[in-house]
Amino acid sequence: MSKGLIIAFEGIDGAGLTTHSKLLVERLRRDGYKVGYSKEPTWGPIGYLIRELILGEDVDQDIMALLYAADRLWHVRHYSCLGVSLSKALSEGYIVVIDRYKYSSIAYQSLGSDPSWIDILNSKAPEPNIIVYIDITPEVAFRRVKERRVTYYYETVNRLSKIREQFSKALSLAESKGVYVIKIQGLNEMGKERSIESIHEEIYSRIIRFIRQL
Repeated sequence: MSKGLIIAFEGIDGAGLTTHSKLLVERLRRDGYKVGYSKEPTWGPIGYLIRELILGEDVDQDIMALLYAADRLWHVRHYSCLGVSLSKALSEGYIVVIDRYKYSSIAYQSLGSDPSWIDILNSKAPEPNIIVYIDITPEVAFRRVKERRVTYYYETVNRLSKIREQFSKALSLAESKGVYVIKIQGLNEMGKERSIESIHEEIYSRIIRFIRQL
């Protein structure tokens, strides 16, 4: 495959994005694909600032939208977890699996900012080819994030519920731009958490089907 791809994992906090994005990278690598993992916020200077700010309660969403957009442009032009910029990795034919990308900004910062403006702010970042959206309830998400040592501004049941609603709108926007959106249910029909293995197999089967059609 000569042209690279962006596969972005999206969802509310606690949905398992890091786990499943890394599992997909490992699986595709075993299949022989040039693939790498990256993450937002980045570990660049703006990403560090973002991480500091979301530890507090006084979070201005307009400022956060600007910071996330700037960090994303840093990611695209200067550095990713692959050791090169996202643009360079794509030009070299990599499949880049990103743990959160631009549609997280639209969903999260819409808590206090205009989603249309956020979309414009992120217009210089390339669209993902695929979004994998893992859906879980705010209650399950909150229980999971409370098990961590650190919790962030967005990690309350009320805020997670609002962000989940905004994701529905953000994903519709992505689809209107031609992005292939894969929606994965993190809970079964009984409301119980699905196993990591079953979720991974569903993600992998749908991703590999898309890639093989290219």
